[in-house]
Amino acid sequence: MQTPGTDEIGAKQQTSSTGFLRINPNRCLRSWLVLAVLVGGIVGRGLAQDKSARDLDLQTLYPTKLTAGDTSPDRARTWEFSTRDIYSLSRFNFGIATNLQVETGPADLGIGHGGDGAVWALVIPRQDGKLTSPATGEAKAVAHIWLRFHPAQLSLLFPPETVTGPGTTNLAPLMRAVAAHKFRSSFHAGANALIPAPNDLVLDADTPDGTRRFFIVDKGTRAAVYVAAFESQGFKPHPALTRELAEKTFDQLWSAFDFGYAMFGLRPEVDWAAARDRFRPKALACQTSDEFAAVCAEMLKPLRDLHVSLRLAGTEVPVFDRPRTLNANPSAHKAILGNLKKSGQLQSAVTSDNIGFIGLYGFEDEAIPELFNQALEPMRQTRSLILDVRCNGGGNERLAQQVAGRFFTNEFVYAYNQFRDGPAYTNLTQKVARKIEPAGPWCYEHPVVLLIGQKCMSSCESFVGMMTGDAQVTTMGDHTCGSSGNPQVVELPLSMTVTLPQWIDYKPDGQPLDEHGFVPQVPFAPELGAFGPGRDDLLSAALARLRSSAHP
Repeated sequence: MQTPGTDEIGAKQQTSSTGFLRINPNRCLRSWLVLAVLVGGIVGRGLAQDKSARDLDLQTLYPTKLTAGDTSPDRARTWEFSTRDIYSLSRFNFGIATNLQVETGPADLGIGHGGDGAVWALVIPRQDGKLTSPATGEAKAVAHIWLRFHPAQLSLLFPPETVTGPGTTNLAPLMRAVAAHKFRSSFHAGANALIPAPNDLVLDADTPDGTRRFFIVDKGTRAAVYVAAFESQGFKPHPALTRELAEKTFDQLWSAFDFGYAMFGLRPEVDWAAARDRFRPKALACQTSDEFAAVCAEMLKPLRDLHVSLRLAGTEVPVFDRPRTLNANPSAHKAILGNLKKSGQLQSAVTSDNIGFIGLYGFEDEAIPELFNQALEPMRQTRSLILDVRCNGGGNERLAQQVAGRFFTNEFVYAYNQFRDGPAYTNLTQKVARKIEPAGPWCYEHPVVLLIGQKCMSSCESFVGMMTGDAQVTTMGDHTCGSSGNPQVVELPLSMTVTLPQWIDYKPDGQPLDEHGFVPQVPFAPELGAFGPGRDDLLSAALARLRSSAHP
């Protein structure tokens, strides 16, 4: 299963890539400014306010040093959002000549942000706003307005005189839900944000009837292109919550894990019965389904399982994530390798000195085995081969087996697994071996370097396990993620679904894969800028390693 590699959307402390607490001066500044506003007399929206006390320059609260856009997926930014990122607006206005006009009266504003400033904004009018464009006919009411923009444009979109203080904090669950839905389109890479150029902007408004009005804006040319294909993909309001529904949904969720989750034995610190006692009252006290889903996600989070996911009416609810560094830069591969061919989730090349390269970026596409066979055929006489799975988040293990089989003449046990088979958390089946078998028509028998890293997970890690059975293969790079689950989708009331990992996965040596992964035979410690523009130093190091070896 492929899992988004995104930081949790919600209130949390910002940490460094090593996991240590890092003080965020921007957050501190923002908190002090908001406190100053409150002390200055903003205790209610209806009170008379001094202009200096109510104007907030959001650019000072979410500063950025970026001056250009950055739309490379491998450098997509993680971001966060909490109740402290909700503000009151006296009005919102945006216009591109006669092509697009949007206006509201008083509204609430949510801002998603990261280390490079604000990366999205959501405006929710307190009364219906209005959108006017020749592309959509007569003026349309809007329920909310989603904006993707360059971080340096924040105060131009929301001038200080329109930002009047803290907003309605109980809108946070709805804002998170809309953010999760909108990140499926526009400038993004999974759940992470790309940075548009300063003149580029996406304005994505939903009408009260659920119709989506999606515009790609170029402020330089004063153009607003309407994308009608998104009209039927509006955010669907989440179902109303009743106590009966809350009880039924929570109890089924808790019981599904109590009877089916295999890895409680690897999480001895998790007291699942105590979790029920702690979170059930919280869940039943919720007023909205979004709040309820957030409580359920909070209960699941201590499992530290990247294969546990939760959806409410089709919208992803963040459960657990951990930072995983990408040690690759695919955008540099053409310059490094030469003639690079792309076919679906696969890229291939043969260098001028006869070293083959095949990049596998997923195992979801049923065509992958055949595409791999086609890419491998002209490499039969290459002196050596680089397989690159650093950006591969998994998919279908059966497809990975068909690819790995091209490197074997005998079967090899690459993994074991255990399922739950009783009510006790220790009731597990015997370990069942999983084997790789040869897949013709011929076997590649020259040296292979397999590039791996922290983004490799799930079925991709099974593939790494398979390839360790080939004596000609050398793994190189960083450790893999350490997450596998064979998850089952459990349908719950309240239009909720949860993925329930069913097994414990073991490496060929019998050790659990979870939270350990595979360690490379040749570790690569990148220097600063190793994966910057035009560089993929790990790929270059792999080429150098193979070039220094004798020709077969």
